[in-house]
Amino acid sequence: MKKTAPRQLALFGALGLSLVATAWVSREDEAEPVAAAPRLAAATAKATPAAADWPGPAASARADWPALDPQARAAWGEAPPAPPPARAEAAPAPPGAPPFPYQFVGRMTDPLPRAVLNSVQRSAVVAAGDVVDGQWRVDAVEAGGLRLTYLPLGLAQFIPFARPSA
Repeated sequence: MKKTAPRQLALFGALGLSLVATAWVSREDEAEPVAAAPRLAAATAKATPAAADWPGPAASARADWPALDPQARAAWGEAPPAPPPARAEAAPAPPGAPPFPYQFVGRMTDPLPRAVLNSVQRSAVVAAGDVVDGQWRVDAVEAGGLRLTYLPLGLAQFIPFARPSA
């Protein structure tokens, strides 16, 4: 057999003492007090209601909870009541043209001014009158930018060329 180390003996002893102390404290809680001070007994009698005062589960009617004010309802996450409908709502903004899907790469000034455009999917060289992707018509290639018309809505747009950084 294996020999028990002194440390293990100390741990077993501490465990036994804690079990004895726990049993002693639990027996003391269950025992009724033998004699209580007269002032303590009088104060306790006044503070605790008598069994006859308690309606218990046999009570047939229970009072309703008081109504909550709107701030308390909002604190509990309930939605506040809907505001009254507005008399006249503003008309929605007219639809605008989406952003131009190309970036300006360069400009050529041979007999006809042209712009070199680039996107993720393709590159294009365009001149005035060309239609890009079936949605954008190039109206003019100017020194400062590109004049376009978004064909589905007929909206004119100016795309300025980026200036080279110094």
